[in-house]
Amino acid sequence: MKPLFASALIPLGLAFALPLPAQAAKPSVQAPTTQAHYETSVFVGQWAIMAMDPITVAANKAAGPAERLLVTLPESLKKIVGQDHFSLSRASGTAWTGKQDDLTVTFKLVSENSAQLQITGEGTHKLDLPLYRNN
Repeated sequence: MKPLFASALIPLGLAFALPLPAQAAKPSVQAPTTQAHYETSVFVGQWAIMAMDPITVAANKAAGPAERLLVTLPESLKKIVGQDHFSLSRASGTAWTGKQDDLTVTFKLVSENSAQLQITGEGTHKLDLPLYRNN
């Protein structure tokens, strides 16, 4: 082996033997984030869908397990779904769900100004709508 070639390989060998700063620092394990808990009043209001009348969400006056969100769909969605009024109970800090007849409805906040309405029927029928606060 020629001396010039051998001297070029020595630094390469050392570079692979030494840990890189990115390799030396191990990522720390992050603590699980706590799920947001939105007050019922944050869910209430008009929620817009592109090119459709808004969905109306109201709350009853009960507290605790009797507390409900009342979701009213516009006429255009009623024609697709078959009904327009749903009563939902709290499933988590960000979601409410309810089952009526053969439909399961879930209303979930993504943020204070965006939500997702999911309506699932028997079989594989599913309607998934992104919603935005209609101010």
